Amino acid sequence: MTTNVIEKPKPIDNKVDETIATELFNRFHKETPSEIDKHFQRTAKDIVFDKMSVSLSTSGIEKKTIENYYNQIQNNRYVSKKGMYLVCRDLFDAKVNLSDTQYSSLLVKLDYSQSSVYKQEAIGSDFRLFKMFNQGRLPENWTTQYALTQFNDEQFKRVIDDKDINHQSTLVEIIKSAKVKKNSNTDNKLTLLGFGSIKVDKEKVDKVSFNKFQKEIKKFMNDYKFLTIEYANGFKEKISAIVDSRETKDRKSNTITA
Repeated sequence: MTTNVIEKPKPIDNKVDETIATELFNRFHKETPSEIDKHFQRTAKDIVFDKMSVSLSTSGIEKKTIENYYNQIQNNRYVSKKGMYLVCRDLFDAKVNLSDTQYSSLLVKLDYSQSSVYKQEAIGSDFRLFKMFNQGRLPENWTTQYALTQFNDEQFKRVIDDKDINHQSTLVEIIKSAKVKKNSNTDNKLTLLGFGSIKVDKEKVDKVSFNKFQKEIKKFMNDYKFLTIEYANGFKEKISAIVDSRETKDRKSNTITA
């Protein structure tokens, strides 16, 4: 069953990632470049980052300069971001043109969570974003694209007319460009997209009430599919550690008192 209460897995210590990366580098740093040379055609041309490009640069870089590497990586990164927007567009297109049963089958095949589908449908349905896409100015950030769907036409036009807004513009910059007023309808919608936070009283939380809370919040959220609650990494483990630490402290205190 899909749910809009997301529990992220326990985080991995950053040192583990660093260790793995170092081991792989030590293992392959001599072999990999020769394999790239063997399997990938290299281009001697200087690479120019073109924000209008929709094609990945697959050739290896022969003139090994910072600028060439930067431009090719930047190009492929942005093309990948634009590819995600096209996924959203096609998903909405499928929603319009397939029957409900067919569309549900498609979502099952894609293995998408319902909360993700809602966001992608919103992005893909807003034809105004396609205009930014065609101009090479569609923001790279997924959250910023989603937020833009909440702008009214007048606010969106200000963004389009502002030549300083580009694919790397932040949501803060775009909100300023759109002249979104505090407590306006759009501002309230944007606030809702970043809906609050959960604060835990370390002195009151216990495992029984916390387990009950988790069950109740999932039941409650079933009625509000437009919202998603996303627990921080290792949220359960942190609560458990807090309770264990406090109970251990209390036991020691009671022992000393007795």
